[in-house]
Amino acid sequence: ITVLAGDTLPIDVYCHIPIMCEDRSIPYAYVPSKTDLGAAAGSKRPTCVIMIKPHEEYQETYDECLEEVVALPLPL
Repeated sequence: ITVLAGDTLPIDVYCHIPIMCEDRSIPYAYVPSKTDLGAAAGSKRPTCVIMIKPHEEYQETYDECLEEVVALPLPL
C-alpha cells in the first residue's frame, strides 16, 4: 500500500508515483498532511510518501487497511 501526502509541494516530487502504482496494481491513497503522515510513520519530519508492505506480525491489520484502500474511489 502506498500512502501519499496531499500537501506536498511541488507536486513534481512524487507525481510519477500514482502512475507507477496503477501500472503495477499497487493500491494507493492520499492523506491531507505530510506532517501527519510522518508522525504516523514514527518520524518527527514531514513525509510525502510511505509504502507499507505486508508482514506476518501485522498481517490482519494490513489486510483490513488494504480492504479500505481498495474500496476508495480513484482520485480524479
